[in-house]
Amino acid sequence: MDTFKHRWHQLPISRQLLVLVNAILFVIVVSFLLVDYRLRMDRHLHEKQIALTEEAKTMYESLLVAEVHGGKAIQSLVDNVCARMNTDDSPGHHIAADWRGLPFQAISHGHASDEMFAAMRSTADSIDAEANGSLVVGAFTGPAGTVYISEKRSAVVRSTRRSLLNQMFAVLLLGAIAAFVVSAVLRQLIAKPIQGIALALRSVASGDLSVIARTRSCRELSYLADQINAMTAALDHAQRDHRVHMEKARQIQQNLRPTVSELVGIDVAELFEPAEDVGGDYYDVIPLSDGRYLLCVADVSGHGVPAAMAATLLKAFVSEAAKKSSSPAEILTDVNQRYCEYVMMGHFATMALLVVDPQKRQLTYANAGHEFPFLQIGSDTPVRLNVGDLILGVEDDTHYHEETVPLGDSARLVIVSDGVTEAFDPCEEQFGTERIENLLHSAQSCSARKLVEMLGSSIEAFRKGRKAFDDTTLLVAQLT
Repeated sequence: MDTFKHRWHQLPISRQLLVLVNAILFVIVVSFLLVDYRLRMDRHLHEKQIALTEEAKTMYESLLVAEVHGGKAIQSLVDNVCARMNTDDSPGHHIAADWRGLPFQAISHGHASDEMFAAMRSTADSIDAEANGSLVVGAFTGPAGTVYISEKRSAVVRSTRRSLLNQMFAVLLLGAIAAFVVSAVLRQLIAKPIQGIALALRSVASGDLSVIARTRSCRELSYLADQINAMTAALDHAQRDHRVHMEKARQIQQNLRPTVSELVGIDVAELFEPAEDVGGDYYDVIPLSDGRYLLCVADVSGHGVPAAMAATLLKAFVSEAAKKSSSPAEILTDVNQRYCEYVMMGHFATMALLVVDPQKRQLTYANAGHEFPFLQIGSDTPVRLNVGDLILGVEDDTHYHEETVPLGDSARLVIVSDGVTEAFDPCEEQFGTERIENLLHSAQSCSARKLVEMLGSSIEAFRKGRKAFDDTTLLVAQLT
């Protein structure tokens, strides 16, 4: 039952109206025909009984005339009249009489018998003569006796049924025409306008706010269409405002990006592609007072405006902490305390901080749960800087650790967010870290900018047109 209801509710309104209207009309027409058939059949049987009774009265008067010639004259009259009437118009016609105590029956057609006489008498004496037995009997009683005239009930019914069937066929045909007309009118007045409204809502749901719902069917549907149009206009206005605000937010976030050109002793390039208008990834290149550079890449959980606001706070916290210390571990410890204080619980973040000293050719780094940076010295195989601690925003008393690594004459760093390593292709395969290491090994002599372009092209080709579900951030720094 539940399955039937579910399938019924899934049908379009045009089919529901077609089924309901035609079913109701069918039930009405069939009920009318059944009742009419019964009433007409009863009426025809009653009319036949009346006609037979009139015939019996006429026969009674004829027998009064014939009885003066004796019993043979009565029998001859009965036989002759019955023989003339026993035709296709009166099938099963039979005459019998109880005349002055003597029984007479028509014997010309072979129906005469005591049982036949008794059946005619019993049917005539019943309360509802036309509804009992297999005969329709008309009787007339006078001083001289009673005359009975009968016909087979089945013959009367069959003859009447043919006439009624023709009438029923005509009524059914008219009912079918009426059902078609009513269905067409309902489709034009109700189904088509509702389908148009549903199509407009479907277009709005898909993002097309230029659609206009129109209907002239009735006041209620016109009101519904007007409300949909008002809703669409309000949504379009709100969407335009949202686009303006998001564009301003995107411009603000772009303006917060650091300048990475014309740095002394280090070549830096970056790639920053938010999954939405604004992103939760943050990167920075901060020159320190002693000629060193602080490189930072962070990733706030989530997307959109909340993540972008948290990333903006991280930039402010890092900039402020870098004024007090150049130690990556101390900066992370300070940033984590501030982050836990001002950011709502649950908005965690990861961050990698690296201090590069181009003069001493050394690197000091700390990591708060971020993707391990890649380090390649000269033509050596790239390695991962795998010292790390707890992510930001979990415990405000977390103390982070750092490690110092010598760089040699030439070295380059690649810092990525998980939007790079966890990029997916249409087959649900991840980009991973091995592809980055292979690219670093095969492109040893290119500039930072060229390496970023190669990595960006490799990620784009790997996705094969699939939309990024996370922010993509990539920072490359190499000593010059």
